[in-house]
Amino acid sequence: MAASIALQTTLGRNVIAKSAEPQIVYLLLETKAVDVPARATKLPLNLCLVLDRSSSMRGPRLYQVKEAAQKIVEQLSGQDSFSLISFNDRATVVIQAQRVTNKAEMKAEIQTIEAAGGTEMATGLEIGLQELQRTMVGQGVSRMLLLTDGQTYGDEERCLQLTRRAQERGIGLTIFGLGEEWNEDLLQQLANQENSSTRYITSVESIAQVFGQELKRMTSIFAKGVLVALKFQGASKLRSLDRVQPFIAPLSGKQDRSGQFLARLGDWSSDEPQTFLIEVEVPPLALGEQPLFNLELRYDLPGLNMRDQNSSTPVTIKVQEDANSQTLDSTVKQWLERLVAYRQQSRAWQDIQAGRVKEGTSRLQVASQRMADVGEHDLAQMMQKEALQLEQTGNTSAGARKRIKYGTRGLVANKPAK
Repeated sequence: MAASIALQTTLGRNVIAKSAEPQIVYLLLETKAVDVPARATKLPLNLCLVLDRSSSMRGPRLYQVKEAAQKIVEQLSGQDSFSLISFNDRATVVIQAQRVTNKAEMKAEIQTIEAAGGTEMATGLEIGLQELQRTMVGQGVSRMLLLTDGQTYGDEERCLQLTRRAQERGIGLTIFGLGEEWNEDLLQQLANQENSSTRYITSVESIAQVFGQELKRMTSIFAKGVLVALKFQGASKLRSLDRVQPFIAPLSGKQDRSGQFLARLGDWSSDEPQTFLIEVEVPPLALGEQPLFNLELRYDLPGLNMRDQNSSTPVTIKVQEDANSQTLDSTVKQWLERLVAYRQQSRAWQDIQAGRVKEGTSRLQVASQRMADVGEHDLAQMMQKEALQLEQTGNTSAGARKRIKYGTRGLVANKPAK
């Protein structure tokens, strides 16, 4: 068989009751790479590390970051390009964008980085973008990996402009927040596009491991430009589309002229299954097996010189006179509980910021119960603790807030110590 992306769909309920009112239907879409041959050509990687070297990075933090950067260099091949930018209140090109042909020299340059000064992230982003653009190749993978441990001051809008420019040019970003002093809301905005994400590193000792995991993800990309197309039947309409694995992220899209809903899903690693939860509102339906929509993934497999590939499946549901006794599929329920917890904690922080402390506290408690229901007891307890603190003092702790925000999404790069 030819290499492809396999689709597996699971309805929340295979049967719904006939109704005169619209109903909500959930569909879980699980995908994975299949039949990718060992001969598949690895795509050349164009990687830029942008590393915070402000004074707060002194000591173990900078030591671990330099060790992690050197390990990345060691794992790259001669077909890859690499550059490294360090920044505080100005940016320095430590390693100019170039093919990885002299690893010893690159690692020696990394060792020269020293910590001092403040934090202005835009300077690092701008120079990093310039370096990446020097060595971009058409079928390669261009990525920026940025690490910061502090708040950037006065250049937030410039940061947003630069990351949008990068993403428009096919450059994805992975942004790591280290410690507790960085602005999680800004980092989420910066990485709120396809091929981009932000993660929370809670332990200095895990930096090298986390960098290694990210490098493995980037070097195992086999499908590029993945797009999902949903063609609805009749008056059915999409309520929401969310990625739930490997991390939770709401997905936006648009309708084309034919009425299909299209959403860009970015580039995919062959080692990382992707799972999505689709919420659809269906109109009153006749008895029997009824079509809901057609689901299609479109993608290229550049390492195999296969363009314009697709995987598709029709989605139907059975309508009976009485189907109230059917319970929600357990796997669908598990992902739905996680998604609800993520949404509730997101709204909780919005309430708190707006001064609606009572509402925010209530939402955190709901999110806590949802996480407990799926076995995330440490995170559930942390939410309960923060809800109690919020109720008593009107405040929450920065570290716990980050762990809750990123933990509910599955984006804490390592587990907090118990």
